[in-house]
Amino acid sequence: MKKILYYLFAIIVLFVLTGCDNVKITPSETSKIVFEDYDNGLVSLKIPKGWKVDVAPVDYIHYSFKVYNPNDKNYMFLFGLKQEGFLKSEKARSTYAKLYPSAIFSKLAAIDPQTTEAFYKVWNKNVKLSNTTELKTEYFPYFNDFKVVDNLGKTQLGGDILRATFKDANEKAMQGLFTATVKNVGSYYINTNMFNLTSPKVDVFPLNVYNIILMTAPDEEFNNWQPIMDYSISTIVFSEKFISGFNKEESTLVSTIKANQKIYDSISDMIMDSWEKRSNSYDVISQKQSDATLGYERVYDTETGNVYKAYNGFTDNYKGERYKTITDDMYKSPISGYIEK
Repeated sequence: MKKILYYLFAIIVLFVLTGCDNVKITPSETSKIVFEDYDNGLVSLKIPKGWKVDVAPVDYIHYSFKVYNPNDKNYMFLFGLKQEGFLKSEKARSTYAKLYPSAIFSKLAAIDPQTTEAFYKVWNKNVKLSNTTELKTEYFPYFNDFKVVDNLGKTQLGGDILRATFKDANEKAMQGLFTATVKNVGSYYINTNMFNLTSPKVDVFPLNVYNIILMTAPDEEFNNWQPIMDYSISTIVFSEKFISGFNKEESTLVSTIKANQKIYDSISDMIMDSWEKRSNSYDVISQKQSDATLGYERVYDTETGNVYKAYNGFTDNYKGERYKTITDDMYKSPISGYIEK
């Protein structure tokens, strides 16, 4: 009997000293992701199982597709080869509109200055027109209250990689990475007053925007989903059928699409590299606020380095050594799961 009591006592002591490291952990959604192949004969890539792909009803030159979670479309990424018809200033747009009020150049918001950020600043104005007039569908998402948090540098294609926040239609806080390359491909000047040839002239030659790539998720979850979507983008492959169709529409650019395929293979690495090198100031502030609102505290596993969201008060209750409170630099890391009571 004494021996049994001794062993029970020893087990209790061991339990206390180790802090019962067998804590209850629920894996994060992203840790359970399984990828499946998508191939429509024109483009192929790997997407999270259960996600959907919408392809815009446009030609090869302007080919665009959107990959999203059908249960919550806030989790999505979008890829587009080209958009066009944007003038370089509001003065140019209004002047053109006097001559051709029904033309698409007159209706689309100008991109001024010609930067990636300026393109996304007028995104909603142009999306409203594109969705209703050109596409006749709600294909493009809306980014309300779009604010750039950080410029992470440029891609090989010349566009900036922007980290930005916005709100969805229900005022939910969102976050995303956005890139696009705005190109000035020529000039054509007309007088601001068509009846006065001495009046000032404005350039009404439209801009082209190439290689639009964006990915979004709820603000507090974007760190977890960014690597998932970045990986999907890295698997994009255009088929020979697509290249052939592209060539028939714009033969002068076929070599570009072939050359860009190699760039698309590596652009996700560039985005990920920029993402990993980002400043953690926004992460620290926003993630701490999110944890406080949702009732979490963050800890990391000293054996694996994995970061977890734990119920508020976990570190007060926990007596072991394996799980410790994270440092501020760890707020950039995705979470591997949740520690529950």
